[in-house]
Amino acid sequence: MFSPKAPYQGKVVENDKHPHTLTGQTGDANWETSHVTFDHGGNVPYIEGQSIGVIAPGPDKKGETPAKIRLYSIASSAVGDDETSKTVSLCVKRVVEVDGDHANREVGEDKPDKAGTHFPDNKVYRGVCSNHICDMSVGDDVLITGPTGAEM
Repeated sequence: MFSPKAPYQGKVVENDKHPHTLTGQTGDANWETSHVTFDHGGNVPYIEGQSIGVIAPGPDKKGETPAKIRLYSIASSAVGDDETSKTVSLCVKRVVEVDGDHANREVGEDKPDKAGTHFPDNKVYRGVCSNHICDMSVGDDVLITGPTGAEM
């Protein structure tokens, strides 16, 4: 098991379909859900029902770098989407809040994400880890912890 102080460095092997999301543009800021697959080389064995942690480079809303670990439920079976037991997949909803109470981007600071969504005329809060994962490209490194949790 990999801890936040000693995470496993995996690679993104899938998140490049266009559109790369499971959901379509609805006009709502929180419309995007991505299916992303990481290669862990068989070093992070897991079973159905468990979660893994992902550490985004940050900074988080408190300015910490790297950001704190975020747990995500594993979407793939124990053998992974490619059935080699060397990958793990997540379905991640991008967190975006426009004109809310917790903005981490002032008016004019929001930049387009991988899906092309941005709100340059508004204060915006973007979830640090969900946006990091949704914007990853094939070949990018990812810091993984866990797995954690009980069998389904």
